[in-house]
Parts: sequence; C-alpha cells; structure tokens
Amino acid sequence: MYRKTLLILACILTCAIFLFIQKLYAAGLSTTFGQVRVDNIKIGQTYSMEKEAKTPLVIKNTSDVELALKIDLFIPKEKELIEGYEAIPDTEWIELEMDNFTLPPQSEVSTDVIIKIPGDEEYIGKKYQVYIWSHTIGGSIAIGLRSKLLISITE
Repeated sequence: MYRKTLLILACILTCAIFLFIQKLYAAGLSTTFGQVRVDNIKIGQTYSMEKEAKTPLVIKNTSDVELALKIDLFIPKEKELIEGYEAIPDTEWIELEMDNFTLPPQSEVSTDVIIKIPGDEEYIGKKYQVYIWSHTIGGSIAIGLRSKLLISITE
C-alpha cells in the first residue's frame, strides 16, 4: 500500500513538473528593434525614432500569459562595443516615451525612442552605442531582450 501511494505521488509530481515546464517554455518576447543604426544625427537636436525614422521600439509578447514589462537603458561594457563605436557618455541622451507596460498574451506594445544629443562640438564625428533592455518584472521567470542602438553624429 505504501509503495502504491508513493508511485501515485510520483506520477502526480511528474505531471505537475511537466505542466510547469511547459508553461515556462511558452513565455517569450520578440522585437524587430534588435540592432538599429541611426546616422547623421546633429548636435543640439532631438530625434524621434518613431516620427523621423518610422521605427518605434516594438515588443511582442509571444506567450499565452500576461507579462509585466520594464525597459531600461544601459551603457555597454568595453568588450561589447562594435568596432568603431564607443559607449554613449550618458544614458540621459536617450529617452523612452514609456518604459513600463503590461502586455496581454499574444499582443505587442510600442514606444518612441527619442535621441537628444547635447550641443557640444566635441561630439561631432563620434559614434556611440547604447543598450535598450526590455525585460519582464515579477513572475516566476525572467525574460529579456537586449537591443543595440548605434548613433553617429555629424555637424
């Protein structure tokens, strides 16, 4: 009797683990904003990716569950830089229209990425890289996407 009870409990536990793992692998995010290069940005100007380039940051929830999403900006490490680019001096140069979302299952959300280059002439001719990290918050599993924004500055 004891052995039969253990066998039934083991089967129930195995089924529960399988269902949890299946739900775990079903969660996901996608974006078309993987690596975006913006050339000829002028110092002292503000540039809207959505208005000027028709390229907002779009994040899609590919899962069957609702996800809470946060978007952060961060400076890449030296070893992560693309050749010819340097780390953006300040993430304040990049502004997100919105950075917190709730995404229903199988839905997408978009936000404008606004680039503001200071008016200092020292930035002319420079190329900068910054990361945009879209990630889930809360929940039992973390999912994230890291997009690269590459900027080159002209007069």
